[in-house]
Amino acid sequence: NFIVRAVDDILKESFGIRDGLADHKRVTVLDFACGTGTFLLEVFQRIFDNIGGPDAGRADLIVREHLLKNVFGFEYLIAPYTIAHLKLSQYLKDRKHPLKGDERLQVFLTNTLEPIEPQAHLLLPAISAEVEAAQKVKEQPILVITGNPPYSGHSKNKGRWITAAIGGYKFTLETDDAGHEVKKPLGERNPKWLNDDYVKFIRFAQMKMDAVEEGVVGIITNHSWLDNPTFRGMRQSLMRSFEQIYVLDLHGSTKKQERAPDGSKDENVFDIEQGVAISLFVKRP
Repeated sequence: NFIVRAVDDILKESFGIRDGLADHKRVTVLDFACGTGTFLLEVFQRIFDNIGGPDAGRADLIVREHLLKNVFGFEYLIAPYTIAHLKLSQYLKDRKHPLKGDERLQVFLTNTLEPIEPQAHLLLPAISAEVEAAQKVKEQPILVITGNPPYSGHSKNKGRWITAAIGGYKFTLETDDAGHEVKKPLGERNPKWLNDDYVKFIRFAQMKMDAVEEGVVGIITNHSWLDNPTFRGMRQSLMRSFEQIYVLDLHGSTKKQERAPDGSKDENVFDIEQGVAISLFVKRP
């Protein structure tokens, strides 16, 4: 709720988009790891709030032309993908805007980090269509990326495309005596933490934003990248891509044995050992 409201405020205040997330002409939203659709449901609710509720005069137009056309989700596992479809379509039905005929939510079964050449799937043509549709979204410009990507140091996402993309975080750019920028390798003996899934998802979002004039990313991830020396190339790269970066470090790491300012136990917002942070990345021309 906080992340979606923050993104909505940024669209209104920094981008001059009066209707925020509800603007169906300028706004496209992608949850790149949508799970059961929690963030997307929050986006739907915020859009309805911005137009005066599901009974507002233009609510049906917003549902048909915006919620069903400009709000996207990617999910890799079939169970949460199915739940997301059920949850979001039930939400619209409860608001008296049920899906009609051949309408569908733009939530796709795909691996965000793998560009896939669509293969004809003879037994399951629906899967082929799904993969093709997801790839089109991966290639189109997106204004807002949000979500809670997976954290896994032992990432199984080792495809060539994302592995090459992460390479950009393994050096810093420094200016030599002649004023030219040169790449300086980090020289990390153990750069494996750069292979964590959440780092790859941040890189995906950054590359999507590098390809457009403006955009905003609002996510919650592991907070290790904020101060760990291994991530200094990543931090520099993000500072070059975005005009504004807001980070709310929620701490909660059991490994660092952090304490709250008053000395009490530092609780994590999730039931995990790894501390987390909310990040908002803003790109403007």
